[in-house]
Amino acid sequence: MAITALKSSPARKISPNAIPRLQRLPDPVLRLVADLLPSEGKSVTKAAFNSIIFGAMIFTLVAVMGLNLALNQDAIKLHRLKFEAIHLADLEEANTQNLARISSPESLAKKARLLGMVPSGNPDFLILNQPKVNELTSKDKKVKGAKE
Repeated sequence: MAITALKSSPARKISPNAIPRLQRLPDPVLRLVADLLPSEGKSVTKAAFNSIIFGAMIFTLVAVMGLNLALNQDAIKLHRLKFEAIHLADLEEANTQNLARISSPESLAKKARLLGMVPSGNPDFLILNQPKVNELTSKDKKVKGAKE
């Protein structure tokens, strides 16, 4: 019912004059052109082309060598630092051995004798809590006084 109402409604009717017509563009003009040939004296010779290619190859080779040298600088520096670390480790080992030799008991005893030091005998120990020999306790005085 709705479809028949739409078909018969006067507002939906389109007149043939209401459709805009597409305008047709004019046909392009085609003409013949002469073959394009390089003019005399402006062509590139084989020698010039070869020299350009050879120059580009030389430039590329030099650029690659420069990049390679720049990248290898760190490797050269690392190689030098390894040798320096080995040398410093050898010096440290030599200094450690020298210190052990100098601080050995035999070496220290020899240097002490050269300085005039003598070895000590049996050590005497001080006992601070004991009274001195010439001090008499009160018990000792009484005993001495009784004998006299």
